[in-house]
Amino acid sequence: ASLIILRVGVCSLCGNSLLLYVSYKKKHLLKPAEFFIVNLAISDLGMTLSLYPLAITSSINHRWLYGRTVCLIYAFCGVLFGICSLTTLTILSIVCCLKVCYPLHGNRFSYEHGRVLIVCAWAYALVFACSPLAYWGQYGPEPYGTACCIDWAWSNHNSVARSYTAVLFIACYLVPCGIIIVSYTRILLTVRESRRAVEQHISAQTRMGNIQTIIVK
Repeated sequence: ASLIILRVGVCSLCGNSLLLYVSYKKKHLLKPAEFFIVNLAISDLGMTLSLYPLAITSSINHRWLYGRTVCLIYAFCGVLFGICSLTTLTILSIVCCLKVCYPLHGNRFSYEHGRVLIVCAWAYALVFACSPLAYWGQYGPEPYGTACCIDWAWSNHNSVARSYTAVLFIACYLVPCGIIIVSYTRILLTVRESRRAVEQHISAQTRMGNIQTIIVK
């Protein structure tokens, strides 16, 4: 398991670092929607740097090595960066849908809109990451004991923790995934309709060209 985590971590570190480097060099050429790709790389890189070293060393020793305080920080970072990544993907899907399906609205998307939405993504993730620290839910070791996350078992014994788990599942998984599916489905349907319209237009032009050729002959 530690080798798998190490390989994934190295790939994530190299890939996201390269993306951020290129984005920094080409920052004046970035479009507003591309800010979300940069933000996604930042959150993924944050997860890699904050979680993977601890997970790898604990996995090698088959137990959590760093005590309760670091366990809470580890779980907090996992929830924060994980939710921020999914929220960023959700916002990106909406922006892409607007640009493709509703270009009059999508083309109004500005740099300021991008910055505000990125701040909203981090704030949204921060609310759910801080909640267990404020005793709505709870962080703790995962069942196999080499990492920390939300204490899912505690939800079976505590109604407050159960409500947090339910809200987290709906607001940070079901709703974002539903929006992503609907957005990209709408994009695919719009592209298919546009392709059919183009094919019909070309077909009509071809028929008119053939008729003109026959008349000329």
